[in-house]
Amino acid sequence: MRDPTVNAYDDSDWEVPAHDVVTYGAKRHAHALVIPVINEGERIRGQLLRVQAANLPVDVIVADGGSTDGSLEADFVKPAGVRCVLTKTGPGKLSAQLRMAYAWCLREGYEGIVTIDGNGKDGVEAVATMVEKLEAGCDYVQGSRYLPGGEAENTPLERTIANRLIHAPLLSVAGRHLFLDTTNGFRAYSAAYLTHPEVKPFRDEFQVYNLLFYLTVRAGQLGLKVDHCPVVRRYPESGKVPTKIGGLSSKLALLGETVAAATGGYTPDNEDHRATRWLWPVLVTLLALIPLFLSVVAAPPYSPDSWSLYELSRTIFGDFYRVDGVRSYAHDSPYSAAFPPMWPTLIAILDAAFGTGARTGLYLAFASFAGFALLSESIGRRVTGAPWAGLAVALALLLGPKLVVDELTAGRTIPLQLLIYAAVLVCLLRERITLVGAATLGFLAGLAILNRFDALPLPFLVSGLVLWLRRKPALALASLGLAMLTVSPWIAYSFSTFGTVFVTDNSGIATSIDPDAFVTDWWPEPQPGISDDPDAWLGKVASAVPGFVYVALSLLASPLGFALVLAGGVWGGFHYLASKRPKTDEEAAPASSGVKTLTAFTVLCALMMSPQLLTGYIEYRYFSALFWASGIAVAAWAVTRGVTSAQRATYARFLGLGVAAVLIPLTVLQAMGNAKDGPLESADWASFEAPDDVASLSGCLANYPDARVLVLGDSSFAAKAAALAGIKTMMEPRNMVEGRLSAGDAIQFLAAQRVDYVLIMSNERQAFAKQTFALARVEDCPLSLYRPLV
Repeated sequence: MRDPTVNAYDDSDWEVPAHDVVTYGAKRHAHALVIPVINEGERIRGQLLRVQAANLPVDVIVADGGSTDGSLEADFVKPAGVRCVLTKTGPGKLSAQLRMAYAWCLREGYEGIVTIDGNGKDGVEAVATMVEKLEAGCDYVQGSRYLPGGEAENTPLERTIANRLIHAPLLSVAGRHLFLDTTNGFRAYSAAYLTHPEVKPFRDEFQVYNLLFYLTVRAGQLGLKVDHCPVVRRYPESGKVPTKIGGLSSKLALLGETVAAATGGYTPDNEDHRATRWLWPVLVTLLALIPLFLSVVAAPPYSPDSWSLYELSRTIFGDFYRVDGVRSYAHDSPYSAAFPPMWPTLIAILDAAFGTGARTGLYLAFASFAGFALLSESIGRRVTGAPWAGLAVALALLLGPKLVVDELTAGRTIPLQLLIYAAVLVCLLRERITLVGAATLGFLAGLAILNRFDALPLPFLVSGLVLWLRRKPALALASLGLAMLTVSPWIAYSFSTFGTVFVTDNSGIATSIDPDAFVTDWWPEPQPGISDDPDAWLGKVASAVPGFVYVALSLLASPLGFALVLAGGVWGGFHYLASKRPKTDEEAAPASSGVKTLTAFTVLCALMMSPQLLTGYIEYRYFSALFWASGIAVAAWAVTRGVTSAQRATYARFLGLGVAAVLIPLTVLQAMGNAKDGPLESADWASFEAPDDVASLSGCLANYPDARVLVLGDSSFAAKAAALAGIKTMMEPRNMVEGRLSAGDAIQFLAAQRVDYVLIMSNERQAFAKQTFALARVEDCPLSLYRPLV
């Protein structure tokens, strides 16, 4: 037994309410029985007499909240065997009474404390069992009327429902231990638990019932030994229920304290999750991506862009950007102006090193998205101090219709763009942006342009954001300068090849006043643009706004929106209840500057949608960065509403679980739907890079290797044939097949573009071609290949 004359605890920071102490006897046992009470009259007197008659191995300590009914007069409690009566004179209710009593007991040298309500409902016999469990090494023992040997007599139905269906499940999950009766105040604690440096129960925030709920969950979280004990709790058959909890507001407040305890609202704020537990985020990222990857790797659903990017990659170490496939008629040149060079260059390097072939873009896309997801998780941790929020927002993009999944499976560029944007945000979130940091931001912005032309506004927006955040023009200029330097190779290529400052096929579409203009359009004469009719051009841009809004709302109506509503709804409900706990200025501080930066970055991503408005290309996939930026900003704001690091970590888990609840089954179903055969045994694996239709066309053109072939009805085939076999294919002009060109203009196209053959890949195009052109079928060719007669 510890020497009570030596205070072995550092109690300098204990917050204990003011109280009076009346001692009636010496310390006789190693454990104390604390009975909190206020105006319980004959109920407490009867209970004290039952305790005395049971001859329990405890010293009885009464924690009086300020009774005025005379039930605790000295002439009764002293003969009843009470060692001490502590009378609280400071503020607070039950938890304040318990803090007062527990502090006194610990300072007296007790090795453990049993607590029992003072309203006479509890059978006192279980006190001895609880002491035995403490002596056997338990740190927390919860009494339960629902265990075998326990008894629940006349318990009000609403209490049974609240306890069994709400209270106990919540605290069981939070406390990492199955509890059946967490509203029961009959329990026991070891002195080691109450004085554990990561428990700190002696805080003024514990006023009403919250100390009980907090101590229920904290022991299991710390890995201490937790046990149960059957107890008896009897309510009277009739009359008023003996309780201090009355009315709806009191019950909601009680539920709020429960939720606050379960979510970590009372856990000492001494944890930092930012650099911990990276294994699970990595595993979750892989589990989210691997099923999708395996379901498509045998025969990736490549688009025309995918094949064109692969074709461009094959020119990187040769005649740079000289291509066989024609996909734009803005420039009469054998060199491409359709795509920036970064993605083809990466494909070329990886293919040269590992021989990964046409699937290289697929591998790069999945690797880029995995890196983006983990970098997003790092951003979330940096801003909130909690894991899972950043990863959840990144993986939520997989839930949007055609948002990221199509880019991944087609091996296209948006996953890498997301990775670059995440890297930009990491740099912006640094506490100090140095000259080197600003230059790094410019370099990343330049890389974004070299990956996708629609990132052209990024260097200007990033430098403006740097200026706004740091108020240093030199930093903004450094960022903008290095961005221009990074893009300079493409500027040099544009000058030398096309005689323009910055060549891109979409530039003509952005300046055109035609709202239906598309990059594969062909016109016999130049079409009017912004300089010809500025009002019409503004009207075209304005007409794109409704489509922009529609696509954004469609995303919110998708599984992505459902996951966000689910996560936000769970968080909102819990936070509403848990927020009953007041937040101090010190607790409100974390990550406010980070959330501000995230919000500013969201505005930047919204402004980055301007190329889509200018061109009219409003597709789901272009919203990826905006949805991610806005999602992580909102998630960071929500998580930082938590008042402790533990509660912030819990809020972040809510977001992660909300996304996972939708993502996991959807990913599995999607993978099952995509997988036709076992991917590694599929015949598609070998035929992907040597397709029969391309081989057939090569055979038909064996004697005419330089023939130019217009492909109608399948732009993917046109790009694939050029990429895999070097066939000089031409994609169909969209305005021609849509009927926006006259028949005479369509015939003129064949002559102007020196078309040698027309390949018809669909019945629909067969009817169009026969009505428009004079064609002769090429004999002995299994494909619908024709020679124009004019």
